[in-house]
Amino acid sequence: MKDKWLTFFLGLLLVFSCAKVTEEKRAQLAVESYTEGMRAFANRDYKKATEKLKESLKYIENLTPSQIKEIKMVLGESYYLSKNYINAIVYLEDFLFSYPEARESEKVYYLLIDSYMKVAPDAYRDQSYTYIAIEKAKDFLNKYPESPYKDKVLEIIEKAEKKLADHEYLIGKFYEDYGFYYSASLRYRDLLINYPEQISQADVLYRYIKSLLLVERQAEKRKKAYKSWLEEAKKSLKEAKTDEDKKAVEKRIAFLEEQINRWNGLAKSSKEEGIRLMQRYKELYGENNYYRELEKLTKR
Repeated sequence: MKDKWLTFFLGLLLVFSCAKVTEEKRAQLAVESYTEGMRAFANRDYKKATEKLKESLKYIENLTPSQIKEIKMVLGESYYLSKNYINAIVYLEDFLFSYPEARESEKVYYLLIDSYMKVAPDAYRDQSYTYIAIEKAKDFLNKYPESPYKDKVLEIIEKAEKKLADHEYLIGKFYEDYGFYYSASLRYRDLLINYPEQISQADVLYRYIKSLLLVERQAEKRKKAYKSWLEEAKKSLKEAKTDEDKKAVEKRIAFLEEQINRWNGLAKSSKEEGIRLMQRYKELYGENNYYRELEKLTKR
């Protein structure tokens, strides 16, 4: 019996001894990784810095609150400086969430805004990141109106708005090229209203007027399709066998007639607006080649 108890206690002693060594080792690794990571950052070795600092976070219970805060900031900045903007966004967002009132938050917020702008794709693609950059930039200016980063943030807003304007212009041009003139006119109108300083107003106004005048052409195509479907629906109405079938066909007929009337109205109002704006274009830019082209469209 004594041998069994002795074995048991020796086993416990071994377990606690190993646990103590493991905790000591974890604490040692935390300090070593933190120190090496900060030294690498100071030496501009951002790859090593991120590796070592992420390693130190594995032993976070052995780090002080100030060390954890420093690690989170330096990780975000290291990724930013190494142009790994996606990861930079992750760590910079985390820092701002954890330490919104920290002295370093102003700099971190600027780096975050610039990172969003850096990952925003060219004007041909989705601009979600550009919108986020603008939203955060405006929030930054409200929070830090006297910030030393103010001019840089204003430049980011200007650059972002130019990209959004280019994006909207390309969409309008796409609609115009493929004959969706009404949709094109809406894009060009919004450009003139929302981005007057980021566009060539002479070019966009010309395209806006041109699209308005050509809505009539699009309307004819749409009405032709609707009239074809309307004829088919009227035939189906004659062949309807139940009241339920009849009501369904009647609803379809009403919808098709409504769409024909809608396109008639769009063609008329768009042409009237286009002709009215031609006078404005002439006053601003004279009877240039664009104006003469628009005149030809009114005579077709």
